[in-house]
Amino acid sequence: MASVRDRALIVKVARMYYEQNFSQDQIARELITSRSNISRILSAAKEKGIVEIRIVEASQRDTELEALLVARFGIRAAYVAYCPADSNEYKAVGTLAASNFSSNLKPNIRIAVSWGRSVQAMVQEIKEDHRPDVTLIPIMGGMTDIPSSINGETLIQTMASKLQAEGLLMHAPAIVQSPEMRNALMLEPSIRGVIDSAKNADRAYVGIGSRLATSSNYILQAAGVTRDDNPKFFQDMVGDIAGRFYDKDGRSVDPQLERRTVGLTIAEIQKIKHVVGVAAGEDKASGILGALRGKLISELVTSSNCALKVLEMAESTDSGME
Repeated sequence: MASVRDRALIVKVARMYYEQNFSQDQIARELITSRSNISRILSAAKEKGIVEIRIVEASQRDTELEALLVARFGIRAAYVAYCPADSNEYKAVGTLAASNFSSNLKPNIRIAVSWGRSVQAMVQEIKEDHRPDVTLIPIMGGMTDIPSSINGETLIQTMASKLQAEGLLMHAPAIVQSPEMRNALMLEPSIRGVIDSAKNADRAYVGIGSRLATSSNYILQAAGVTRDDNPKFFQDMVGDIAGRFYDKDGRSVDPQLERRTVGLTIAEIQKIKHVVGVAAGEDKASGILGALRGKLISELVTSSNCALKVLEMAESTDSGME
C-alpha cells in the first residue's frame, strides 16, 4: 500500500500531466527526477485508480458512414471523425488516428509510417508513453523539398521521442535521378535493412495523397514530373501512398517513376497485415477511392466530409456518370 507521501506525489504528477498539460520531460525537470520515473508514476496512477481513462471517441464518430464504407469496400474497419462546419478537420482525424494507434500498441510491435499532413496530425495527438519495445520504421526515403514538420524522418523521430521507442531512419532520398541509382542505394546494407524491417511490419500508417493534394505535388516536383511533359500521367493519376502513384483502380501509373523511388512498393505495402490509411480534406477523396478499390489499405481513418464525398464518387462512377 502506498504511503500518504507516495500517494500525494502520484496525485501531483497526475494533475500536472492530465490537467495542466505538462509533458513528462517538463514534469521530470520540475521534480528533479527522470522521465522514466514520471512514466512509472503515471502508470501507478492508473493502477491505483487515481486516474481513470474513458474512451469517448464514439460520440465524435459518424458510425453510419463507417458502416457504409466497410460494406461498400470490404475493408476491415473505418473510423470517421464527425466534422461539423468550421471544425478543424485535421485535428479531428489526427485524434481518431492517434486513438487507433495507441489502442494497437501490442508488445514488441513494429509499425511502418509514411508522411504528410494527415500523418503529422496523428503524430501530434499521440500521448507520451514508455514503450521501448516498439519499433517505428519509415516506409520510404526522405524528402528535402518539403516542410520538415511533415517529413517522414521528422515524424518518426517525434513519435520515438514521445513513446521512448526505437525509431529507424532511412538515409536516402525518396526520389532519385535514375533506376540505376535507386538500385545501387537499395543494395546498401543500412538502407536494405530498413526496407526489410518495413516489409515485416505488423501495422502501417500511411497518408493518402491525391491529384489536388499539396503533399503529392511535392513529390512530383522533386521527381521533375510536370503536367506539360507527362499529360497521360496526370490524366490517369488519382492518388499516391508513400510516393507510389496509382490510378482509379489502385494500379501503378508510371513504372519509370516507380523504378526511381526508394521505399516499399505498392505490392509490398499491401502485404503488411494491417495498413491504416489516414486522410483529411475533401481533396483526398479521389485518392482514397482509388486506394479502397485497389485494396491498398485495410483500414481507413478520415473525416465525415471526406467519407461522404468518397461514397458519392463511388456511386457516380459505378453508375457510369463522371
